[in-house]
Amino acid sequence: MPKLSIIIPAYNEQTSLETLVIKVTKIILPENYKKEIIIINDCSKDNTLEIAKNLSKKYSEIKVLHNNINLGKSQTVRKGILASTGDFVVIQDADLEYNPEDINFLLTQLLKNNCDVAYGNRFGIYNGVIYTQNFIGNLLLSLISNLFTISRIRVVIPDMEVCYKMIRGDVARNIAENLKANSNFGFEPEITAKLSRYRMDGEHLKFIVLPISYTPRSLEEGKKMSAFKDGFKALIEIIKYNLF
Repeated sequence: MPKLSIIIPAYNEQTSLETLVIKVTKIILPENYKKEIIIINDCSKDNTLEIAKNLSKKYSEIKVLHNNINLGKSQTVRKGILASTGDFVVIQDADLEYNPEDINFLLTQLLKNNCDVAYGNRFGIYNGVIYTQNFIGNLLLSLISNLFTISRIRVVIPDMEVCYKMIRGDVARNIAENLKANSNFGFEPEITAKLSRYRMDGEHLKFIVLPISYTPRSLEEGKKMSAFKDGFKALIEIIKYNLF
């Protein structure tokens, strides 16, 4: 039976993790796909690990990993990908900004169009905006990333920083072996650059971009991204991983 691995990095997400994971367990996937849910606790200071362990006792498809020190999101996601066994892999944040039902939509369209990679696009439909600087920053970073990648994959990726990236499992694990980014959000530009360069049988991967829903949370609700600090790091990483 084919399998989708859902990678959930979690750092201090005790308020949302259980609600989110229950939603993920209820997703009905196409073509008899089963789910493998991998929660990676990034040395949280709250009850995230305990919640994850309790969930794994209730749902057999859940596997829990733990970082003894805080590694940041990029290396935590890498760890989850390397532990995966699915035919496809997708990243799912541990908060409630994304709607897990979109995972079914991504996989259905990816299979229907015989693609290797599906990127969600938060700009493809109207979604709320809390921080204008984050919104504009994401657009600018995506534009700069496309200047490098479009000549390789012939597809515009409007939302490079999006969490929902669904990738062929063998490709994701192969690339993850050498993912270097250590910053919290360095995973996005690095994986995008390396996916755009990856070849199978001499051919670039086939991408599809699909609109998804998005409900941004505020800093008070636990949002961790800083538009200026993380945005500057992402810009450096776009240049670094595309040119070198």
